Amino acid sequence: MANAEHVHQALDLFGDELARKKNVVGLGRVPAGDEKAGDWCLAVYVSRKVPESELAGKDLVPKTLEVPGKKESQSHPVTTKVIEQGVVGLEKL
Repeated sequence: MANAEHVHQALDLFGDELARKKNVVGLGRVPAGDEKAGDWCLAVYVSRKVPESELAGKDLVPKTLEVPGKKESQSHPVTTKVIEQGVVGLEKL
């Protein structure tokens, strides 16, 4: 599992690409089960969950993202979690 730093790295590396996918309204970090264990997922918030069969390949959220480690041969898998959020909008800045 990924720690909080790995998820932040994944957001830096893949955030723009993920944000352009259909129905995506936000990105963040959520616990991957037991919060005390320190394992985290990258949350992809969508306005509406859609079956994979109804999405174009470019709009599918990968199940995991590989974040490079300090050594060239090392990487850290970061699991993604798609969460239906509903429509999001700003009322006032």
